[in-house]
Amino acid sequence: MSDTPLSIEKIVNGGYGLARRGNGQIVLLRHVLPGETVKARILLEKKGFAEAAPTEILAASPHRVPPPCPGYGTCGGCDLQHCDYAQQLEIKKEIIANLLQRAPQSALQQALPLLADPIASPQVFGYRQRLRLQIDEHGQPGFRRFHSHQCVPITECLLARAELNRALQQLQAQLPFHKILAGTTELELLLNPASAQVVCLFHLSRKPRPADMKQAEALVAMLPAIERIEFHGQNFLPCGPITKGRAGCNNEKLQFLLPPLPGHTDKPISLAWEAGGFCQVNPAQNIQLIQTVLDFCRPDPETTVLDLFCGMGNFSIPLGLQSASLLGIEGQGSAIRCARKNSEQAGLTNTLFEKSPIHTRCQTLAAEGRSFDCVVIDPPRQGAPGLASHLAALTRKRLVYISCDPATLCRDLVELIHAGFVIKKLQPVDMFPQTHHIEIVVLLAKKLNF
Repeated sequence: MSDTPLSIEKIVNGGYGLARRGNGQIVLLRHVLPGETVKARILLEKKGFAEAAPTEILAASPHRVPPPCPGYGTCGGCDLQHCDYAQQLEIKKEIIANLLQRAPQSALQQALPLLADPIASPQVFGYRQRLRLQIDEHGQPGFRRFHSHQCVPITECLLARAELNRALQQLQAQLPFHKILAGTTELELLLNPASAQVVCLFHLSRKPRPADMKQAEALVAMLPAIERIEFHGQNFLPCGPITKGRAGCNNEKLQFLLPPLPGHTDKPISLAWEAGGFCQVNPAQNIQLIQTVLDFCRPDPETTVLDLFCGMGNFSIPLGLQSASLLGIEGQGSAIRCARKNSEQAGLTNTLFEKSPIHTRCQTLAAEGRSFDCVVIDPPRQGAPGLASHLAALTRKRLVYISCDPATLCRDLVELIHAGFVIKKLQPVDMFPQTHHIEIVVLLAKKLNF
């Protein structure tokens, strides 16, 4: 089939450019920009639309720039490196707006004027403090191709902090590293902001052997940039850490500092988490995300707060410093351990953290007649379906929803509106420059209580 000329109308959720064939059929393409005319090869015909790949840019957008990464277009990670950053922010806002406009519920359509401009990231490259790499059949670390299990080997990622790239290159030059990779399915590199060194997590397909431990000891001894090495896997408990000259219990944490909260503390806030646990990958932008959540919650010394999917306390600790009391709920035990420790380090005595499945605990809290002035919820990418009625029972005034997926957010907002909430603010926060992904903070209020 010959290449087809197409005009790109807009970028939609998932980072795809949307165009139409002469018969009106929708065509989705990657690595294009609104307003461009391209030649494209149809790759796949599906019910109601087709997928295509651009083969030639006939009329380029003025916002098109040369992508700096040599692996761009092959690696499945970034999908907006061909676009200047100011336009990336416009595209992300338009993706959210398009989902709101297309929603069948008028309440979502009416919320469109509330959508603010995205908060830009302080860094557009070199911002990630964590890399998770796949290991290919040749024992090389890399990223998967788009919608494929095939791995593209890399020696650096332009989104990663320089410390991670240096560590990866140093590791790849060492024979012990490649020996460990023979039994590894994934490699995770994490920058510890407290030490400026890198923690290596080897995800093994089987329990680590004495030879693995010896190779790890050799690597740590050879490379000053490596703070420690741990072995993780599905069928065994985490093993390590292996540090300079010793192997110990797996209880050491990574740590970063939040700046002081004006009017509430004159010293930075320490937040620590265990290797393998969740932490925002863009720490500089995380500060602006936390401030947005605080602005929406408006805590004061009389405010009671419920923090769902609280993790290691990314929002809980700053909120706890400004509110009367805070209850944090999280299903992961390591995160709860860290939240409790972080609360203690901050000198808080008004917080309580519980390990429990979120839906189960919300149901019991509602059955007990508990309610809170402000509820904060930061669910994983799949959102929080089926939770709206419990949230309505638990929330007295404000609900602050932090989402990393606009589509599941819109689905959950429909349920929340039906449960009696009203959308008040929609604030995108760009945690992931060079990709179509966007974080959104939503303020909802109980009707008659705002």
